[in-house]
Amino acid sequence: MERELAIWADALAFDRENGEDGPEVIERRIAELRASGAFEQAKWWNEVGQRLVRLYMIRAEPPQ
Repeated sequence: MERELAIWADALAFDRENGEDGPEVIERRIAELRASGAFEQAKWWNEVGQRLVRLYMIRAEPPQ
């Protein structure tokens, strides 16, 4: 559970820092990490990116 909370915390912080550019910035970060061989960090940021997309989807849902 702590890991999931940490991923969401990074996703929320990333959203605050990068706004709508977040997904593109994360994609670049993941590519750079993979190119440098930092596969575990790339995996982490991939998961952060997935939560960021979910966050955008939650925001886009109409209120019920």
